[in-house]
Amino acid sequence: MEKIMSTQKAEILVKDVMLSNEEFPIVYQHNLIKEAIDKMNFYRIGIACIVKQENMLLQGVFCDGDIRRTIINNQQSLSAFFVDDVLDHAIKNYKFVDENSTLLKAVKLMTIFKIWDLPVITPDLELKGLLHLHPAILRLLS
Repeated sequence: MEKIMSTQKAEILVKDVMLSNEEFPIVYQHNLIKEAIDKMNFYRIGIACIVKQENMLLQGVFCDGDIRRTIINNQQSLSAFFVDDVLDHAIKNYKFVDENSTLLKAVKLMTIFKIWDLPVITPDLELKGLLHLHPAILRLLS
């Protein structure tokens, strides 16, 4: 019985669990940091995916850790920081996953890099969704 359950869990795909683009913060490359933070607060997720407005190609990710690091390391005022373009402070060398990857593989990747969220993109870098750790773990435990 245990082997059957393990096989079933190994077959769960990222696309079966990922959040759709309407369920997490997405901002455009020229949005202000304040706009990104507002969306992150609205969705209650600590990451915003930054895309090109015309084609949804992922340009970078901006997370709450980036906010903390920038505030500590940057000598500009907070008011100036909030009106910077979000892409200026984003991670452009982000980790990601394909929607047809297994959920187990994606969670292992999240564990290795100690991250809570993985953008789900196509080979062309089009943003398809976001894998958030909590629903992923819940699905694996069910």
